[in-house]
Amino acid sequence: MARPNILLITSDQQRWDTLGVYNPAIHTPNLDRLAAGGVVYDRAYTTNPTCTPARCSILTGHYASRHGCYCIGTSLPDDYPTVPAELSRTGYFTALLGKAHFQSCLSPDSFEAAPHIHNLDYFRNWDGPFYGFDYAQLVIGHSVEKHACGMHYGVWLRDQGVDVDKHFGNWEYAGFGPWTLPEEVHNSTWTADITIEAMDKANEQDKPFFLWASFQDPHNPCFVPEPWASMYDPDDLPVYGLREGEMDDKPPIYQRKIDTNAFDGPEVFGRQNWHPTTNSQSIDMTPERTRDIITKYYGMVSLMDLHIGRILDALEERGLAENTIVVFTSDHGDYLGNHGLWWKGLPAYDDVLRVPFIVRHPECQVEGTHSEAIQSLVDLGTTFLDLAGVEPGPLQQGVVQTDTWTDPANAARDWALVESRPTDSDFMQKVFYHDRYKLVVYSNEEYGELYDMTADPDQLRNLYDLAEFADMRNRLLRAFIAAEMEKEGMRRKRIAVA
Repeated sequence: MARPNILLITSDQQRWDTLGVYNPAIHTPNLDRLAAGGVVYDRAYTTNPTCTPARCSILTGHYASRHGCYCIGTSLPDDYPTVPAELSRTGYFTALLGKAHFQSCLSPDSFEAAPHIHNLDYFRNWDGPFYGFDYAQLVIGHSVEKHACGMHYGVWLRDQGVDVDKHFGNWEYAGFGPWTLPEEVHNSTWTADITIEAMDKANEQDKPFFLWASFQDPHNPCFVPEPWASMYDPDDLPVYGLREGEMDDKPPIYQRKIDTNAFDGPEVFGRQNWHPTTNSQSIDMTPERTRDIITKYYGMVSLMDLHIGRILDALEERGLAENTIVVFTSDHGDYLGNHGLWWKGLPAYDDVLRVPFIVRHPECQVEGTHSEAIQSLVDLGTTFLDLAGVEPGPLQQGVVQTDTWTDPANAARDWALVESRPTDSDFMQKVFYHDRYKLVVYSNEEYGELYDMTADPDQLRNLYDLAEFADMRNRLLRAFIAAEMEKEGMRRKRIAVA
C-alpha cells in the first residue's frame, strides 16, 4: 500500500449510541455504510469530556496533562508540536476543515474569538498555515450562536447572500428548535464542500493527504433546519432522566451538579464546595422537554450524516477510497438529560466519556464487524504518524493502533484514561477503564467510584466503599498508577551514560 491518504471525520459532542449500528431509532445510513465497510470499536473513549482538551489531544497525541489545555478557556501555544506539522514535513498535504477550538473562543485576544473571528476581510485572504495544517478553513461556535457565522464559514455565508443577522445571534446555550437557516447553507453542507475541495487540492499537488473534516453538530444549542427538525417522533426516542436514589452512593459533586444546573460556564471547584456561576442556565427537566430536545439533536446527527455521505461518495468518485484510511469519531459525548445531567463535563458517565468510533482501513479483511479493542483519542495522532511511515516523536503518549485497525482481533492497549480538570483549582478527576471495570479517582478526596460496567452499564451501584470489592479496588488503583507511569512514555533519546 502506497503512503495512504488519511481522512479523519469528527462530530462535536456526539453520544456513542447515536449511530444506526447501535440504535434503530436514529437514521445514519452513511455512517452505517462506513461501518459496513470497516470496524466499529465499542470501547472508544475521549481523553477529556470537554472540547478543547480532547481536540488538542487529537492534534498532538498528548494528554491534557502534557499539552496543558486542561479545560475550555485555555489555548494551545501556536508553536506546540503537532501531528499535522510532522505529516506536512514528510510530504503530506494537511488540511483542517471546520471547527478547531484549539484556543479560547471567549478571550478577546484569541485567534478563535470575537472580534477577530468576524474580521471577514482577514479570513477571505488567509487560509493557513495553522498548527501544522498547510491549509485551513475554519469556524467556531455552534448552530445559531453569533460566533458561528464568523471565520471562513462567515465569508462563505455572505458570498451565498445569507443575511446572517436573521439566522444567527441566539445565545441561549440550552436552546433548541427548528432553525430558519436554509439547509443548503448549513455548516454541515459547507464542511463537506470544503473537505471535497481539499481532496482536489491535494491531488493538484500530487501529494497524499491528511484531512480533518470537523463538523460542528450535534453540539447544543440544538437547532436544525426542516425537515430535519421534524424528522423524529418524540414518542419513538429514548427516555432519559434521573432515577430515584441514583445519587445516594455517589460523591457529593454529582448531586451538586444537578442542583446547580450549571450548563454554560465553568463552575468553581474546591475540595469542600461546588458553587454555581451567576450566569448558568437551567432546564425544566421533564421527560417531554427532554425528548423534544433529543428530536433536534437526532436531526442534527442525521443532517450531518447526509453530508458525511457526500464526502465518502467523493472519495469513491475520485478513485481514492482504496488508498484512504477513514476514521470517524467525536471529541466527547452528551448527557442529553440522562442521570439528570446535560451536555458535557463532569461527572463520570459513559454518556460523555465514550465516543463513537469507526475505522475503514483498506487492508482490513474483517469488514462490518464490532471490536472490543480499546481505543483512545490520544492514539489517533500517534497512529496516523505510523500509518504514514513516520516514527512517532519521543513525547507521543498515544499507542499505535495500526495492527488493531487492520485486524480488530488484536489489541494495542488494555486500559484507557480520561482526565478532567475543569478549572484552574486543584480539583481533578481521573477515570480509569480496565477490563470490565471503571475506577474514578479524585485529587485530595477520600471518596471515589468503582463500577462493574458489564453488570451495571448505567453506573447505578458504586462499589468503591463496599468491603467485598476492597481487593478489586486496590488492584485497580495499582493498575491505575502503573498506567499513569506508562503513559509518560519515552522522553528523549539517551546519547550518553553520564
